[in-house]
Amino acid sequence: MGNGKVYSWASLDKNGNPTAVGFTLNDAALNGLPAADTDKGHTHEHSYEMILPSQASKTPFNHIVIDWNPAGHEPAPIYTIPHFDFHLYMISKEERAKIPPYEVDSTGFKKYPSADYLPSNYINPGGGVPEMGTHWIDMNTPELHGNPFTLTFIYGTYNGQVNFIEPMITYNYLKSLTDYNQTVPRAAKVAKSGYYPTRYRITHANGAYTVSFEGMEWRDAS
Repeated sequence: MGNGKVYSWASLDKNGNPTAVGFTLNDAALNGLPAADTDKGHTHEHSYEMILPSQASKTPFNHIVIDWNPAGHEPAPIYTIPHFDFHLYMISKEERAKIPPYEVDSTGFKKYPSADYLPSNYINPGGGVPEMGTHWIDMNTPELHGNPFTLTFIYGTYNGQVNFIEPMITYNYLKSLTDYNQTVPRAAKVAKSGYYPTRYRITHANGAYTVSFEGMEWRDAS
């Protein structure tokens, strides 16, 4: 990625249960990233995909995709600045590849899960993205109320299921961080039993950025 490297990881406690999952990228990975030649919106042109190690098998997560958006994406003008989408997918790569463009077949995008499976203050701005799904966002996030976009947290759904969670962060804000810690927005229910993170953290130390999903708690499907 860029001029550097990125890798996924998982950590376990002494009983073999996950304590965190995430990824680490060295400083060089933020240099030499592709520049924007045009505003193409949400694409997979600059995507970096990582399978999670087997130690993450007790979490709902299957793989991670970092999407670099040098010109941002819709909705404009809020998100049309250089930023990253950090997707943690709860479906396989093969399932994700089958999600079509919204304009080709919108059926799965419009099939929403029950409200209990999303944080209570999350709204759907409409539309959907191929190989991702429908995006949901906190109605109180600062950038929807006249403030500059720096970082926000997205839920994704498709065909009635939550299929990813996603911190979305600007290039400049990521570069400014040394230790950021925030609660993961929580839904009342989950569709798959497993260990779910209660917070996420972004740190910069020893020439590398680490994005970790921590504070794991066991949740039963309901």
